[in-house]
Amino acid sequence: MIRAILLSLALLAAPAYAQDDHDHDHDHDHDHHVAEAEGIRAIHGWANAGDASSAFVYIELENTSGETVILSEVESDIAASAELVGLTNSGGELSFQPIAEMPIAAGSSIVLSPNALAIRLSGLTGPLIEGETFEIELGFGGTHLHAVVEIESASATQHSHAGHNH
Repeated sequence: MIRAILLSLALLAAPAYAQDDHDHDHDHDHDHHVAEAEGIRAIHGWANAGDASSAFVYIELENTSGETVILSEVESDIAASAELVGLTNSGGELSFQPIAEMPIAAGSSIVLSPNALAIRLSGLTGPLIEGETFEIELGFGGTHLHAVVEIESASATQHSHAGHNH
């Protein structure tokens, strides 16, 4: 009976221990997931692993400033070019349309995600390897953010830390 009680307590304590450990790592890793300046935040940048000559980057953008900001520039050292695109998936066929700029209203956010919006990198300098990172630069007029992009598995549909608050 005592063994059963101890086992039950150990099982109940495991999630609390795991959560406590995760929070510590999460706080330590905060700067890696968030880039911010002038009330603009870029959070949880990610891309799928692969060896194609182009790739899509997904990221959450928040505008906590008091005015609308406009995402109008995107660059990365690992690609010949980068552009904001709208994605559509029709019958399993993915297509994209370039978007010159993306306004983000004061106090709001947008999420660049599969089958919606993305940053398209073309002319990649090499394969995207799961577990590695690279940097993108996002331009909002005079404000520039340098955001880290984590390379997730080739089949990932979201960032491995999606849903966590920063």
